[in-house]
Amino acid sequence: MEKLSMLKIKELFRLKYEARLSARQIGRSLNVSHSIINRYLQRLKKSGMTYAEAVTLDDRELLIRLFKLQQPPSKYPLPDWIYVHEQLRRFDHVTLELLHEEYRTSYPDGHYGYTWFCAQYKAYAKKLTPSMRQIHKAGEKVFIDYSGLRMPYSDPITGEVHEAEIFVAVLGASGYPFVMAVPSQKKADFFAAHVAMFKAFGGVPELLIPDNLKSAVIKTDTYEPDLNPDYVKLSEHYGCAIMPARPYKPKDKAKVEHGVKLTQRWIMARLRHHQFFSIAQINSAIRELMPLYRNKIIKHLGKSRQELFDTLDKPALKPLPLTPYEYRAFKLLTSSIDYHVTLDHAFYSVPYQLMHKKVKVWYSDTTVSICFEGKEVALHPRLKHKGAYSTHREHMSSAHQKYLEWSPGRIMNWGATIGPHTVTLLRTIMERRPHPEMGYRSCLGIMNTFKRYHERDDGDALDKEALDAVAKYACTSQQFRLAQIKTLLKSPLKHSADTEEAGLFELANHDNIRSSAYYR
Repeated sequence: MEKLSMLKIKELFRLKYEARLSARQIGRSLNVSHSIINRYLQRLKKSGMTYAEAVTLDDRELLIRLFKLQQPPSKYPLPDWIYVHEQLRRFDHVTLELLHEEYRTSYPDGHYGYTWFCAQYKAYAKKLTPSMRQIHKAGEKVFIDYSGLRMPYSDPITGEVHEAEIFVAVLGASGYPFVMAVPSQKKADFFAAHVAMFKAFGGVPELLIPDNLKSAVIKTDTYEPDLNPDYVKLSEHYGCAIMPARPYKPKDKAKVEHGVKLTQRWIMARLRHHQFFSIAQINSAIRELMPLYRNKIIKHLGKSRQELFDTLDKPALKPLPLTPYEYRAFKLLTSSIDYHVTLDHAFYSVPYQLMHKKVKVWYSDTTVSICFEGKEVALHPRLKHKGAYSTHREHMSSAHQKYLEWSPGRIMNWGATIGPHTVTLLRTIMERRPHPEMGYRSCLGIMNTFKRYHERDDGDALDKEALDAVAKYACTSQQFRLAQIKTLLKSPLKHSADTEEAGLFELANHDNIRSSAYYR
């Protein structure tokens, strides 16, 4: 068979398996007989190699595999290159010099020298994929990115189709993956995926290596990127650091690039015909397929990612904090006159001294933290209903704390001492307010005002019957604000027992008041 140069052999394989050309077309391209082309293709087939495997071999190894050449017997025992590569990743202080010394000690009767040792390890490392070739220390790095492909799911009620983002993270030393579907690449979803990732790993690596996502990096830069401050808070909570991959440097994140490719092949490709109705369903399907990915044997290392994780990364990870990180959004708000801030139509108290002050509000799904001048001044549970109030007694001034001494029952009992219509007025006010405390405040204002008019000693005092009549008129005319009731009390109104319409009052005679006859 005519011998071809290695350059032509590799080119004919490329034209066959990448360009999909026939043997005759390849022969014309390389100026070689098509029968010679077929023979080399047969050689490749008989060797048991795939094209993807053949392109990773150097020229000498490819010739040996194609023509089954016998390698000359080694003069001395060969090192275990898998062990050497694993040790370099597992321990910071291990060097090739130390490993060669151990190899030499193991074979005192004959061994190769240090120069040969380094050259052969370098040749071995070249056969690994770019992600395996880099020396990543155990427990040091996790590489983070999103898959370019999304997973569709349908709303079971409307039928609207959405697309879930696929979050992918890969530990550096073991290549152990974490895959999760999330609604978007926004910060809340990005951080939630991190929390789930750390929980799945059972620990925290030293460095987070994200791609230049907006949720992680505000402004990209090769040397000093501007990190998202919320992402920094997450890293501080877990005691790790952030080192984004350099822009336009794919080798910096070869691990996760490889992980994304395997995720697409081993998981997303298998789920392409499935119909999902929620992100939870997608994640359930992903969890079922993950063992296929994690337990696949890496040919050049002879171990699975699960085995490497158990021996390399897992023992080296830092422990998880006592509580998981909870993402908190931020707003700058101003305290109102009643020393409450308004967040999503709910109200949260601050110390009354901060009335009309701007405060920083950090809020999550469960808590609301309010800070002033760098110090937390209030912590509330997150309210879920519009108009709801969360008020701490210690935030009130002493004049306002007395409101809390009153209960709805006590307020109703006081109203009964005036009359039934006063009870109705007070009950209606409390029912119409979005929160009981708002009703207490209005009712206490009415009670104090009624007391002042009842106890006046200037001849204009109102007896309880007159006060109850005012309450009846307020209910009938739908005037429930304290200012409106004060206006009714200031007007010279009196109750007329023989008025046809219940609850109406006759105005006292006055030159500026027209009677009904004026309009006839």
